Amino acid sequence: MTGSDGSRFHGIQQQVYRSILKSIVELEIPPGKKLTIGRLKTIYGVSSTPVRGALYKLKEDGLLMLGPSKSFYVKEINEEEVRKLFYVRIELEKLALRESIDSVDMTAISNLIIRMRKHLSNREETMENVPYDIDYKLHRLILDNCGNSYLIDIMQKISILSTRMRNVIKYYLPQQQKDWIICEMEEHLEIAEGILEGNLKKAEMALDSHLKHSMDIICSILGSSKVDYKTATSFLELEAKV
Repeated sequence: MTGSDGSRFHGIQQQVYRSILKSIVELEIPPGKKLTIGRLKTIYGVSSTPVRGALYKLKEDGLLMLGPSKSFYVKEINEEEVRKLFYVRIELEKLALRESIDSVDMTAISNLIIRMRKHLSNREETMENVPYDIDYKLHRLILDNCGNSYLIDIMQKISILSTRMRNVIKYYLPQQQKDWIICEMEEHLEIAEGILEGNLKKAEMALDSHLKHSMDIICSILGSSKVDYKTATSFLELEAKV
């Protein structure tokens, strides 16, 4: 195989991996769903090799379990796993905060604070059009500026898993509790203000409280009743073409 062929193969495998990863994290492919190499290679129109590579990488990521006859199953989300993961994330992200608070881009933090205050002043609109990117950008600013490549690598894997768990709130929180986003925005604002002030204790306590609150909401949804996960229409349409 030539170097260009190898790069092309790697590219296809990456495309398949990223596509399945996004669908699993966004709960478009729900927990418990069976995935097989044979079916996926037909869906994506590729050979078995890149599909197999993508599935084993997703297994390494902690999103899939190996089943019989070369099949894979999307891991279930349960309260015990949520709490185990979030307690690890809390400690590691607080470590990242301690190492990054003096080096975070304060202009970026200030811009986020302005946006948060604007959204908090128009709560109805915010609940209708949730600015999820604020959450992502704040946590990335903390992590990307910690200066510890080992911590960044570990947290990137944890982030994938915790984002899938957090999407239980995004897609399955009862309608009457949709004001959770306002509470979360207030929590993010307190973290960001602590960072801007250089007040580590304030920022750390706010971060701890915020992540535990997210964990508790996810567990309350999972514990209240069996979540009725449904395969997204987009993935069902792909399967139907097979």
